[in-house]
Amino acid sequence: MSSMLKLSIILTIAGSLAFAGGDSDVLRYVKAKLSHNPGVKINRVEVADKLPIPGIKGWSAYVMALDINLTRGKQTRRIKFEDILFVSKNLITSELVDRKTGRDVRSMIQPKLPADIYSRDHLLYGNPNAKHKIIVFSDPLCPFCRMSVPGILKAAREHPDDIALYYYHLPLLALHPASGTLVRVMELAQKEGKTDVVEKMYKIKIDPQLKDEKKILDIVAKQTGYSVTPGQIHQPWIEKKLGKDRLTARKLLVSGTPTVFADGKKDVTRERYKTFITKK
Repeated sequence: MSSMLKLSIILTIAGSLAFAGGDSDVLRYVKAKLSHNPGVKINRVEVADKLPIPGIKGWSAYVMALDINLTRGKQTRRIKFEDILFVSKNLITSELVDRKTGRDVRSMIQPKLPADIYSRDHLLYGNPNAKHKIIVFSDPLCPFCRMSVPGILKAAREHPDDIALYYYHLPLLALHPASGTLVRVMELAQKEGKTDVVEKMYKIKIDPQLKDEKKILDIVAKQTGYSVTPGQIHQPWIEKKLGKDRLTARKLLVSGTPTVFADGKKDVTRERYKTFITKK
């Protein structure tokens, strides 16, 4: 789902402070807000999780799971996503800011990591029994990813007993359509043990707006030496794996790249991995 589309839905839910009493009041509030939009049909709304807010008393973060049909003109799309509402004993709001620091409280919230987050099929580098575990959600054409992710990959590759790196794809297709093809190539390369191809994708020179799959694959072959066919990158297992990555990102409220978790905690600096390397 594009960030603009999600924003329009969130704005539908957002509003001034509303009174709350418990989970049922939160659900009624969200449903009432969504119902104000004639283009929205509610399939499901539920409280997926309820989390404390570090350092802020009297408020909880409600992770809301939404399943709706959104109609715009003649087009109707089914959309599933998660969002956060902040709830106190008597109030509900979609935005909460720490007055002392000016920090958006949303950035402090981290849902529980799924039990299978450290699955073998997501292990790109390192020993699964390594001292530290890093999770990366990334898009190879994201400029910020290109600045920080290569260093993380290199550290995990060179220090397998210190760092186990679990890689999740989150191509930002609205910004970089070409990433849709690149991540498929990366999945296939990883499956074949050609992890060097994964790293090369962060240096590949390509127009992020390119959508012609054949041209993209030709560029990949020329610049990385890894040649594949459209049929190879559209195998069912790849579709399933990328779908799982999107679902995991959604559950963890990950919408931007790169998003990094170091030993189970969100690492906003994206540099904590440097402290994990054993000095010789």
